[in-house]
Amino acid sequence: RHQGGAVLSPRRLRPRTSERSMASHDPERDTDEESEDDGEAPEWTPPPVNCMRQRASVSAEAFGEWNKRGDFVAPVYPKSDEQIAELMNTLRNSFLFHSLEPKDLQVVTMAMKGPHVLEPGHRIINEGDSGDHLYVVTDGAMDCAKVLGEPAVEIVVKTCVKGDLFGELALLYNCPRAASVICRDLSVLWELDRGSFTNIVMESVQRKRATCGEVLRRVPLFAGLTPTALESIIDALKVMNFPAGTVIIQQGDLGDAFFFIYEGEAVASRVTPENPEPSQFLHQAGDYFGELALLRNEPRAASVTSTTDVKLFMMDSATFKRLMGPAEGFLQQQVARYS
Repeated sequence: RHQGGAVLSPRRLRPRTSERSMASHDPERDTDEESEDDGEAPEWTPPPVNCMRQRASVSAEAFGEWNKRGDFVAPVYPKSDEQIAELMNTLRNSFLFHSLEPKDLQVVTMAMKGPHVLEPGHRIINEGDSGDHLYVVTDGAMDCAKVLGEPAVEIVVKTCVKGDLFGELALLYNCPRAASVICRDLSVLWELDRGSFTNIVMESVQRKRATCGEVLRRVPLFAGLTPTALESIIDALKVMNFPAGTVIIQQGDLGDAFFFIYEGEAVASRVTPENPEPSQFLHQAGDYFGELALLRNEPRAASVTSTTDVKLFMMDSATFKRLMGPAEGFLQQQVARYS
C-alpha cells in the first residue's frame, strides 16, 4: 500500500520483530553486515546523556576511528519516478537534508532502500540498541515509545506519519537508540544506511548546524540554553518556505506547531468581537510565533501571513513540549508583547 507504483515488490514483515529480523528477510543484505537494531526516536529526541560525555563535535563523530573518510560509492536502489519525487520532497523538508546540493540530494534518494512494508505491531527499533539506519515514512503511522516511570511502563511519546523521519540521532551522535519505534498502522518505510549518511550528508549537516547555531544564539529565546540543548533543538527543526501572501497559521485553528523566522517577514493579525478591525504585529527574522497555542493549549489567537518570501524553522507540539522546557519561563514572560 505504498505510494507511487513501486518497481520493486514490497516486503510485508511479520509483527513484533526487531530491525535485526528485518535483515533476515532481505536476500540482498550482506550476511556479515552489522545488525540494524534501531532504538531512537525521531528528530525531536535529544541524545542520551551517556553518549554526550565523550562527544567533542559532530565532525569528530563523523570521521573518527569508527568512521574512516575515504572513497565512497553510494548504493543505488531502483525506484519509480513517483517514489523518487516523493522521497526528494520529504528530504527537502527535513533540516538534515535541506542544505544538500541537488546532485547530493539525488544520490541520497537513490541510496534509500525500500519500500519496506510493515504490519501493525512490528517493532523496527528497540530503545537502547545500536543503530545504523535512519528511516523515512511514506505511508502509515509509527509510534515512538520510551520506558518511563516507576514501575517502568512503555509510553508512546510521539507518532511519526507520512513525511516524517526517524532514526537520525544515532547516526549523528553514535548513540544508542533513545526510544523504541513500533508500527501502529500498515506502514511503508525507506531506509538510509550509516555510510551514505556519513559520507554524503554529514558535512552539509555540520555547516548548517554551525550557521543556524550562530543565528539562534543571538536570539534571546535561545540565549540561556546550553550548547547541547541548542543542538538538540536545531536538529529537531524542520525547514519550511512560503511565498509572500501565504497564510501560515489561521486564527481559531488548532495549534500544533511553533515557528521561528530565519529569513523574511510576516504579519500577525487578530480580530475580536470588540475590535473587528484587525490589530497587527510584525514578525521579522529572529522572531517566533505560534507558542501561545502550545503554552495555553488553546486555538490560535491570531493569523500570521507572510509579507515577503519567508524561510521558517518549524517545531511540532510534541517536540516543543519536550525540548523547550528550559525556555518556557522566558516564553511566558514574553506573552505580554502581543498586548
